Amino acid sequence: MPGKFNIFNSVGRSGANLFGDVTIIQRLINLKNPLRPIDVDGLCGPATISAIEAVQRQHLLIKRATGKVEPNDPTFDFLARDIAPEALGDEQIAWGARVSAAFKAKLIEISANIGVDPNFLISAIAFETGETFSPSIKNRNGATGLIQFTPATAAELGTSTDDLAAMSTVDQMDYVEKYFCPYKNILETIEDVYMAILWPAAIGKANSWILFSKPSAEYVRNSGLDTDKDGNVTKDEAAAMVRAKLRKGRGAGYFG
Repeated sequence: MPGKFNIFNSVGRSGANLFGDVTIIQRLINLKNPLRPIDVDGLCGPATISAIEAVQRQHLLIKRATGKVEPNDPTFDFLARDIAPEALGDEQIAWGARVSAAFKAKLIEISANIGVDPNFLISAIAFETGETFSPSIKNRNGATGLIQFTPATAAELGTSTDDLAAMSTVDQMDYVEKYFCPYKNILETIEDVYMAILWPAAIGKANSWILFSKPSAEYVRNSGLDTDKDGNVTKDEAAAMVRAKLRKGRGAGYFG
């Protein structure tokens, strides 16, 4: 959630070791043990694994230290305990290295306003814009911009797709915030953040919940999301590509 920090995949021995997650764990380790700092380079080498093991043995009394941290496991909870987000320095998020400083700052501000994790929101925008973050990008149905506003949605927000396309990314984020306001503080997962854009009826539903079934016009429009080709598009299937954007955005060259 906004105002906190998270890792989204495992860090350490045999972990996923995404650049952004490793960076956060390295910074947390150094805050807990400033006398023996390790390099903060986003790379999980022997020194980082040894430091994780030391935390597990010395502070968690784990005899067989794994050298691995999972999201919200006891090791992460210990490292994050009593650490204010600002102690980590400037907030870094998925895709932050690929957008302007002004856009990143605006997105973080709006994420806090609507109660979503900025990593989730920017990953949804990365997917909707084909990683361009362009305010004028259009799809074949005429939807436009950062979250692919339809003409009808733009009109409901008091604007038009033509006007949205002429805005800067920073200015268009005001309309992203306006769009998300009805879902304030209820979008706790990346799946629900994306459902707010794609199919709001699915917010809060299980990831197995079926959005579109064959035959229907909705299914035809979204049949590319039916990865197992069983004639149904589940919430999990629909959000899979946005989760992939989160993972990519936490990598080296993207996280920042």
